[in-house]
Amino acid sequence: MKRWFKKRRWLIAALAAMTLAGAQIAGAEEGGMKAVGVKFGLWSNGKEVKTDKDPVIIDGSTYVPLRTLGEALGKQVEWNEWTQSIRLKDVPKVAAVHEWKNPSELAAGIKDGGFSGMVHLPNDPADVFYVVEDRGPNGEFGKDKLRTFPAENFVPRLQKIKASNGTIEVLETIQLHLPAGKTDKVTQNANLTGLPNLEGPDEVPYDITGSKQLAYDPDGLDLEGIAYSPADDTFWLSDEYRPSILQVKRDGTIVGRYVPQGMKDALVKAGAQTEIFDTLPAVYAKRISNRGFEGVTITPDGKYLYTSIQSPLANPDKKTGEASRNLRILKIDLATKKPVGEYLYIAENAGMFAKVAQKDVVISDLAAVSADVLLVDERDKNSGADVQLKRIYKADFSKATNLLGTETSEKDFEKLSADQLKEQGIVPVAKELVVDIAKLGYPYEKIEGLAVIDKNTIAFVNDNDYGVNGYDDNGKLQVKNVPTQMYVIQVNEDLYE
Repeated sequence: MKRWFKKRRWLIAALAAMTLAGAQIAGAEEGGMKAVGVKFGLWSNGKEVKTDKDPVIIDGSTYVPLRTLGEALGKQVEWNEWTQSIRLKDVPKVAAVHEWKNPSELAAGIKDGGFSGMVHLPNDPADVFYVVEDRGPNGEFGKDKLRTFPAENFVPRLQKIKASNGTIEVLETIQLHLPAGKTDKVTQNANLTGLPNLEGPDEVPYDITGSKQLAYDPDGLDLEGIAYSPADDTFWLSDEYRPSILQVKRDGTIVGRYVPQGMKDALVKAGAQTEIFDTLPAVYAKRISNRGFEGVTITPDGKYLYTSIQSPLANPDKKTGEASRNLRILKIDLATKKPVGEYLYIAENAGMFAKVAQKDVVISDLAAVSADVLLVDERDKNSGADVQLKRIYKADFSKATNLLGTETSEKDFEKLSADQLKEQGIVPVAKELVVDIAKLGYPYEKIEGLAVIDKNTIAFVNDNDYGVNGYDDNGKLQVKNVPTQMYVIQVNEDLYE
């Protein structure tokens, strides 16, 4: 309480001094209301506060950017474009950072990593999680950017990990495989691969040299998210390729794969051995390459699964999708395993940030805190000094418009502006900022795994892409040392309320 009153006295004194000085400067002006830029120094706790915009004086009063002033007072400032409102909250804290310090080698100097999704199971210790890796190490070779798979024998897997005392320890590795009696087309055994599924809609796979084309695998997976169903003790995973979601037993056995309507026949014809159900809306087949289902989560009561598309669909075309801010989140009833809702989530406006393209503002993961409220991981593709948008939002679906099966979903979803949504009475998912991770010094491009530990604590991991950093001029694969780290964040609000 003393700290707050101290800050409050500082704020009042500072604003009073600015207003007095402003009155002296503006007194010479005639004509009433006129904004005059000034170069006042702004100090907090003995440190000068840097502002991106100078204060201005209007009619004898000095105005300082609210975000600058709020952050100087230890507040997190959020501007909500949809509701035209501003929220100030105490800044969350980094409680711990844990690192995977001894990953095994996969191939050609490439270390294991690529954590793309994470979940904390209800009855597990607070430091134990399950993570999922994506399709394995991959790169882009030459001017044609051929998609290479340096670790051809990579098997998509889950990892059970323990994060404590600054380290990440792998407790168990669970490789994904087909049911007994089924044989993968590529591996010639039960194990799956991370290779693309179909010739035509998917990228062409090549070996590490970019000279030998690899086979397609209709059962191959590019996994991005993981959720847990307490009802039957199974995991649900999201996949970018088709896109699809999969149900998986604890031992890694694939129970079923759920794909957009119209996709099943092509996969079966190509030799898929997974049990396939084409129950998802057909429009999801219009996903932009490598931008399929990204986040997946199951509500605490075990009744519903939510899954998010990473970026807007190419609906009606790629240009529209890349310019859109309208992201889709699908809701599935786990009792029937059929969609019961589809909602519009408005991504942040890239124009409000430096060096950020709208097509690179994406959803990377989800974590449910109730039947209608999820945490959503929204980010750009920047890293290091260019990090701009790395945020966790609380998203409330209770009043959002269900667009499942509507003409808007099938034809207009991606192209509607905020004004058009309001005109048509379409209510998007409500967003409220939980933590601005960029403000906490986070250096990585990808926040790919998000988990709730308790009502005041969340954790997330970075996908380090196995350290793959393209090819040099001589065609040699470059690998850099990017660690796999988990951040544990303490927030001041009750996430379940």
